[in-house]
Amino acid sequence: MKDIISLKSEWYLEYGDGKVFGPLKNYVTSAGLNIAAQKLAGLSSPYLVIGDDTTEGDTISEVYRKAVSVVTQSGNMIRFRTVLLAGEGNGQHQKTCIFTDASDAPGSGIMFNLLKVPWGKENQMILTVECRLTLQ
Repeated sequence: MKDIISLKSEWYLEYGDGKVFGPLKNYVTSAGLNIAAQKLAGLSSPYLVIGDDTTEGDTISEVYRKAVSVVTQSGNMIRFRTVLLAGEGNGQHQKTCIFTDASDAPGSGIMFNLLKVPWGKENQMILTVECRLTLQ
């Protein structure tokens, strides 16, 4: 399972005579991670999408979608929180994901994150679904 967001940074020095020195390993600073988190928190039109399929790969057969209720960012952590009201997203589900650049239209947007864990919600239940991303 892919569960880590990785940000690799390498430097190269290329001289006029064609010699290349690198890759030179370095790191992303705390301030750099913070600005990256701010950019992720500003993704356009995030939607929570729920699916019932068990198909392998980065796919989902969606059965429900709803605009993310709120996106917050604190330091290197971004939270996508969506409140499912009593009649929303009920049933047993296999996949949950965040789509960006999405709309209410099924299949719209770009899958950004995918959770493949069975879970359920009963009618008349209110459930807050939160996806937390931490840049390290």
